[in-house]
Amino acid sequence: MRLLSLFSAVLSIVLLTATQATASGPMIISGSSKGPPISWEKKGTLTGVGPKLAAKILTELKVPFVIRNEGNWLEVQEKAKAGTIDMIVSAYDNKERRSYMEYSIPFLESPVIIAVKKDGKFPFSSWNSLISKKGVAHSGESFGQEFDTFIKTKLDVSYLPYERAFQMLDEETADYLIIDLYPAIIYSKLLNAEDKVAFFDTPVTVQNFHMTISKKSPYVSLLPEINKKIRRLQEQKYIKKLAIEQYKQWNKTFQERQRFFAKQNIRAVREQTAFNAGSRDRGLERLGRFIEGGLPYMEGNNLLH
Repeated sequence: MRLLSLFSAVLSIVLLTATQATASGPMIISGSSKGPPISWEKKGTLTGVGPKLAAKILTELKVPFVIRNEGNWLEVQEKAKAGTIDMIVSAYDNKERRSYMEYSIPFLESPVIIAVKKDGKFPFSSWNSLISKKGVAHSGESFGQEFDTFIKTKLDVSYLPYERAFQMLDEETADYLIIDLYPAIIYSKLLNAEDKVAFFDTPVTVQNFHMTISKKSPYVSLLPEINKKIRRLQEQKYIKKLAIEQYKQWNKTFQERQRFFAKQNIRAVREQTAFNAGSRDRGLERLGRFIEGGLPYMEGNNLLH
């Protein structure tokens, strides 16, 4: 038994060494820039549960890596397909994505919910309750193979940026929004829509976040070792704690920004009010000078006299 464990450890080291030898540079990691607390852009790079988890695992595996914001969610997926990025830190599983990416084991569950305008709830007992209504969802999003197929064949759903999707709910040009629980909570805060939307209690589906590696990446052979690390961290309840920690971190940053912009807004309003009052007074004074003083028009060489 001890020999088997030793052989397994040696084999892991050999595989890691071989992978790093064939790689032309550090592992390029990316993900959604608008999916807090799982993954979001901060100071030009990505942070959140996915990036933090990937960094921890790859550091333990001694694999060189760099985490980058590689554009919007659709662009990130296209780059994984082309092989210009190696890893996506968090993605749902579906058939189309599996054609160009290999998946890790799940690392965190994610309920998918239905959001509606406040007081706009309708009877909802199954997916069929959404038929004949207008829906919206985030650009490039997937909600698992089964529900994706149902959306495509049975529902009328437009894929838009979060901001526009929430706006359509408010305008009542959409009846419902399909959205993951995490961004539902966060974007309702960001867009000041917490008091304007309601969530159905029952999720339409529960999906899982996975790490994925492009099939064109020289690092794809690392997945077995990554899966071992994920299992160990799940047993230690590290990932669930990380999700709570990252939500708190995002919320702290959000509240700080809210206070900053509120102060800036108050200051700007005061300065604009003072400027408007002052400029109005100066304007009246100048107007009086020209009208009552009978100053000559600026013609010819008047300025020389």
